[in-house]
Amino acid sequence: MRMIYFFYASFPSHPVLRLREVQEAIEMMIDLWTSEQRHEEDQYPAGSLFDCENCGKPYRYNPAELKRNGKGTETNPNTGMTWSGFRPSDDPCEYGYLVPSNMFAVVALQYVEELAMDKAVWDNPDLAKKAKKLKDDIQDGIEKHGIVDHEEYGQIYAYEVDGLGNSLLMDDANIPNLMSLPYLGYDYDPEIYENTKKFILSQNNPTFHRGTNNFTGDIEGYGSPHTERWIQHAIWPMSIAMQALVSDDANEKISFVETLVKATAGTGWMHESFDANHPEKFTRPWFCWPDSLFAELVMSLTYECPQASVYKYKVKEWQDVEHPMKGSVFFVAD
Repeated sequence: MRMIYFFYASFPSHPVLRLREVQEAIEMMIDLWTSEQRHEEDQYPAGSLFDCENCGKPYRYNPAELKRNGKGTETNPNTGMTWSGFRPSDDPCEYGYLVPSNMFAVVALQYVEELAMDKAVWDNPDLAKKAKKLKDDIQDGIEKHGIVDHEEYGQIYAYEVDGLGNSLLMDDANIPNLMSLPYLGYDYDPEIYENTKKFILSQNNPTFHRGTNNFTGDIEGYGSPHTERWIQHAIWPMSIAMQALVSDDANEKISFVETLVKATAGTGWMHESFDANHPEKFTRPWFCWPDSLFAELVMSLTYECPQASVYKYKVKEWQDVEHPMKGSVFFVAD
């Protein structure tokens, strides 16, 4: 939905937006998310659009990955949030309500409302109404269940919750994550977000690591449980790029860009993860996701230094960008 909305922002009258298949795909997304609000009660979406082999019944994942024969851990079916079995990293969720994904869903549903109410695009008030109700339900659930009190940082956003009082306090480098809320366009509470960032960039976050090496010198950042079996103290370039993308400080952004380049250990590619003490030890020789985020980060480095969100800026033609990094040894846009 984010891709559709960004396309709409640039080409509001493009005929592809009015294709029946596009709107049906969004309707399926909303119906699925709505049914998964009550995952614990084995709800599932129904209708002519759901005619697949595994439709018409509650879906179950691999029992080796999710408890209760693939259903996952117990959840409260009345939170308003929508359930997830797996994180963006493909790791199984510990608790079924993945808070940053629900936040991203709120943003996507706002996009649906806008397109559905645009008479030149979808002109579908019923779809807009469904999207708004689901959006409001999820947002209410986030506010009631997704915020927890931390003894050191105060109120912070949890990464996962079950609506029964249990929460997982961490962040994962894969996006959507808690660090990425400004990037996603989510209307977060500024104080809670700042508290959450402080938590994420501390030893209290189990995915946070510090190290020293010959490439970057002292370095810190965080990663994901997804690669812990291969590298114990892994930092993900994606997390550093996102930390830079949500910054509005040009000097800080430049410092992060320099760190990311050095952390490639001379390979010239962003890796999935690297050892904080030995960047030459990494997973994946190249990884398109952080490569793309790195490119987006460099493109955001105008003197205005906006955050990378469709609401914050429009990318200019490259030759028109006044860039504070021109002349740097690794700056090759010319």
